[in-house]
Amino acid sequence: MSMKENEIDRILADLVAGERISAEDRQILENWKEVSGRNSRFEREMREIASSGAKLHHRRKNEIVFEQVEQVVRKRRGRVRLMRQLSVAAGIALFVGIAAYFMLAGERQTGTSARVVTARIMPGSVRAELVLPRGEVVHLDSTTQVVLAADSLNLRVMSDESTLIYGAEEKNEQMEYHTIRVPRGGEYNLQLADGSKVYLNAGSSLRYPVRFTGERREVVLTGEGYFEVAKDTARPFVVKAGEIDVRVLGTAFNVNAYPERETVAATLVEGSVQVNYKAGQQVIRPGMQLVYDKQNGKAEVSAVDTEVYTSWKDGYYYFKREPLENIMEVLSRWYDLNVFYHNQDLKRMEFGGRLKRYDDISYLLKKMEETQDVEFIIKGNTITVQRKTD
Repeated sequence: MSMKENEIDRILADLVAGERISAEDRQILENWKEVSGRNSRFEREMREIASSGAKLHHRRKNEIVFEQVEQVVRKRRGRVRLMRQLSVAAGIALFVGIAAYFMLAGERQTGTSARVVTARIMPGSVRAELVLPRGEVVHLDSTTQVVLAADSLNLRVMSDESTLIYGAEEKNEQMEYHTIRVPRGGEYNLQLADGSKVYLNAGSSLRYPVRFTGERREVVLTGEGYFEVAKDTARPFVVKAGEIDVRVLGTAFNVNAYPERETVAATLVEGSVQVNYKAGQQVIRPGMQLVYDKQNGKAEVSAVDTEVYTSWKDGYYYFKREPLENIMEVLSRWYDLNVFYHNQDLKRMEFGGRLKRYDDISYLLKKMEETQDVEFIIKGNTITVQRKTD
């Protein structure tokens, strides 16, 4: 397959997956269509998918597997990075992707759009605060700087773009704790003195020692963090997150422990972790998630698609048959939003799809409006959710 064909396949796969394409890619596709003609084999296959997809949507509104789409894209593209099982309760990847393709082909499409009353909502940015032991606050952003240099502690802390980096551990018995706070609408990363990496989501904070002493490495998390723990068999790494403690030796996992939520969740990507809670403890394996209920003190473990719970640290959100209330809760932290519902039953509508963290939020809202009887009214940083008929 030629370089040009690979480029066309990439653009078409992005369209099928519901992603927006650049003006340059749009021009490449238009030029290719003029050369190949409107009756190309791929276009016929796309129309076939659209037809069968519409029939399936009519027959089973709440559930569909995109096997046909995957088969066609795999024929044309060796790697498919975006196709997943999504619900047509959202219908996002299939119908919006195909709609975008046929809009380029000159087909007419109709639908509603999120109504914007004032300026568009801006996504979050790289920013945080470092709180020192005596109450001093250092503001962090994407600039590179020496944040702290303390000879008495043999300590040097650097801020490099989106990461706060602590120097390698030195022998020093003096203990000092720092706290990094990420506001709503922010994100920041942290490399601890032992080499462990922590990705902090919006509205989160982490309290940690500038160097680890004693028999275990312990940090305290509020909110959500993704951890890549440096292996140290002699000193387990412990994340204290509200009602649970997650104990590891070296692994990668996500912890969601926002105080306002009714549950605390630990999701394991690789390695092994032991989760301790009031009534007991459990060891979970990769691909598993433990959810602790704060009200009844019980914990449940289940197999999950870890990408749904960890995609935020890779620069995008992946929602899979998720209630609208949960989706808007996640987005409200990153975009610093207030969300109101005209009807409580709107919260239970299920959607799926992907959104890049630095994209305009109206992109995803429009996709939701095209597949369900729902409308989003945007005014400043407030979103009101209502039915289209309201």
